[in-house]
Amino acid sequence: MDAAVQKQILETVDKLARERVLPRAAEIDRTDEFPRDLYKAAGELGLFGLWIPEEYGGIGPDMATPLLISERLARASASFALVYSNCGDACTPIVHAGAPHIKERYLPGIASGGIIPCFSLSEPGAGSDAGGITTTARREGDHYVIDGRKCWCTNGSVGDVFILFAKTDKEAGNKGVSAFVVPRDTPGFTIGRDEDLIGLRGSPATQLQFDGARVPVDHRLGEEGEGFKIAMVSLDEARLNCAAMAIGVATAALETAVAYAKERVQFGKPIIQHQGLQFLLAESAARLAAARSLWEQAMTLVATAPGRRSSSFAAMAKLVATDAAMQITTDAVQTLGGYGLSRDFPVERMMRDVKAFQIFDGTNQIQKMLIGRYLEKFGVPFADDTPA
Repeated sequence: MDAAVQKQILETVDKLARERVLPRAAEIDRTDEFPRDLYKAAGELGLFGLWIPEEYGGIGPDMATPLLISERLARASASFALVYSNCGDACTPIVHAGAPHIKERYLPGIASGGIIPCFSLSEPGAGSDAGGITTTARREGDHYVIDGRKCWCTNGSVGDVFILFAKTDKEAGNKGVSAFVVPRDTPGFTIGRDEDLIGLRGSPATQLQFDGARVPVDHRLGEEGEGFKIAMVSLDEARLNCAAMAIGVATAALETAVAYAKERVQFGKPIIQHQGLQFLLAESAARLAAARSLWEQAMTLVATAPGRRSSSFAAMAKLVATDAAMQITTDAVQTLGGYGLSRDFPVERMMRDVKAFQIFDGTNQIQKMLIGRYLEKFGVPFADDTPA
């Protein structure tokens, strides 16, 4: 995307965040209600179209700009940043693997914000082990019959169309997973309850139930057995997005902590002048700068040189940024003392929100496994001769 156009979009996002998202952040957290009006506003600004080609009503696809938007929105509300960015995770499989009639039916509405898409892979017994899902899709004539249960479906209770992953071959592991587009009104498909989470409230995490749900064969994405590959298409971007939101929250938390420390007086001087607190804030600033630098490098690699090396950088960015954000928000609460525990200040919400980012899109333990496997096979990924 042209730099001038990107700059204009980000300025529009900053205005939306400042004038509409930030004043609502505490309310969204308190009520745990999906901010449909803000979702509509993002659609009117064309922000969902950044993932979607022009011929289907979008202005993309573009990778970097949505990630920068997520980071900016997360400074105001991590919950709304996730509400926004989840659209990318959900519509990317349609963009990459959908038949023309599926793209024509759903992508224009997704781009406008009129259709909310959802991504449904996780199950009660299959989170990090995506190949271990037990939901099945059995072909009967010109339909698939789907049975099973899903969980942690972001925006699920308000979703209009679901990208569902199910086993068409129970014995084939990852190669037995297929992907489907499932409309909300599909018979046999039931929207379950939302989880009551400690953070990211207002972005529903929903249980889904499939009891003989019948989906037309032409709603399959790609061929049978390609579902796992389709799910993995957007995985690097999803991890960079998780890092983006963590960095956004950490930035806001550090700004809040520094502002408070400059005003709060103890023992005759602002507490930021006490060495112990100076060191705490300095460490937070260093962590944030390091995380942001790695995230930016990983974005460049994924966009320009996708492959095993860039995937290892995406995993490192997710690991470093989310761990840093957890520490920075915790230290921000410490800086504010008793006020840090009060909901009159935003840092306790920020601390609750960022915990989820250490778990989403592959736990940080999974990221370490991926990085370790790369090191074992190819060596240190900073070297110029490591595989792309």
